[in-house]
Amino acid sequence: MIKKNKKKLIFIQLNEINFELLKNYSNKYNFKFFNSQFLEKLVNTKSENEYSLLEPWIQWVSIYTGLEAKKHKIFRLGDGENSNHIHFYNLIEEKGYSIGAISPMNFKNNLKNSLYFIPDPWSQSDPDSNLFSKLITSTIRKFVNENSSKEKTFKDYFKLMFIFLINFRFKNIKLLFKLIFNISNHWNKALLFEYLLNNLHLNNIEKYRPDFTSIFFNSGAHIQHHYYFNSIFLNKIKNPSWYIDKKHDPIFDMLKFYDEIIFEYQKNKDYDLVIATGLRQIPYDRIKYYYRLKNHNEFLKKISVKFKGIVPKMSRDFIVFFDDKESTNKAEKIFNQINELNSMKIFYTDKRNNSIFVTLTINDQISDKYEIMVNKDNKINLNNYVNFIAIKNGMHDQKGYFYSNCEHLNLKNNEHVKNIHNVINDYF
Repeated sequence: MIKKNKKKLIFIQLNEINFELLKNYSNKYNFKFFNSQFLEKLVNTKSENEYSLLEPWIQWVSIYTGLEAKKHKIFRLGDGENSNHIHFYNLIEEKGYSIGAISPMNFKNNLKNSLYFIPDPWSQSDPDSNLFSKLITSTIRKFVNENSSKEKTFKDYFKLMFIFLINFRFKNIKLLFKLIFNISNHWNKALLFEYLLNNLHLNNIEKYRPDFTSIFFNSGAHIQHHYYFNSIFLNKIKNPSWYIDKKHDPIFDMLKFYDEIIFEYQKNKDYDLVIATGLRQIPYDRIKYYYRLKNHNEFLKKISVKFKGIVPKMSRDFIVFFDDKESTNKAEKIFNQINELNSMKIFYTDKRNNSIFVTLTINDQISDKYEIMVNKDNKINLNNYVNFIAIKNGMHDQKGYFYSNCEHLNLKNNEHVKNIHNVINDYF
């Protein structure tokens, strides 16, 4: 096997980060990695025009497969694990190169001999066969998936602490102390989990020396969605003080965190580095409130939906499974009827075979006595059935970004994200 490049390759999936906003921070603050040299090498990418297709679990599949959304037809988070698409991971492996991956979103683990593989926490795809990888996968799923209905036990926290200790690194201990010291801030909890995944990734790179490895970072997307309005560079809309104190800027904290950890990858002279965002977020033009159901089973029974099972997904989404087509159609009719009776879209539904993907789309502030009609003769207090998630600050936008520190990894400006597939595959 003749290797095209002397170096190996690291792919950082920096989900949904807006680098236009980052430029403002870079000009104001002294970043190690996100400096002028980094910004000069950035190129823009684009994705679909339809807003309904601007979801990360759709766009990342386009990057993996080299197909646009309507060709790969993966529209739900979790659909990837049921697909038979060929990814660039497969193609690189078939060429004889070693592979490692941490949390690639909506990806089916069909690799034959990966050195390490940890699936994203929102899917049911299998990790590699290593027992420690299985422990990490089950533990991270329970803590990261905010829709988990299972109560955390002492054993769960012990497992998490054990994983932290096994992956401890002295090199970035200052960053760890900073996150722990400010753990009362919600966004630092999200960054702390990515600190763990990053340590796991760095340790695996040192241990296995894979030819190609990737890691998916999602906390930045989460923080933009919830705290974009607190950026010092946004003045039109601000979050209410009861939600977050105006003195905080989680966007800066998040970018500073990524600047620290990516700088360590840049220092590894054995590897070239490529970064992509898939898409980006821009600020909403108004405040939107996000809620999710407290107990999906209880609520669906209350509105007379008969179901076989429920799988909660990210944030407001869940999938309802039914025994037959008749039950599925009846349930869809109930969701649509509630929308019609209340003259507003409370539920978005996507029916497929004997299942319905549902999103609780209501974005008004739900007060203590917020009633909705569930049929012509019955009202319920919706506040009793939902938990407040956040005030939605960021919305998806088709523009994304691509960076490479290697002359062999070239992408033209404003190409579709699907073309990243060929750029990475052709490196090997």
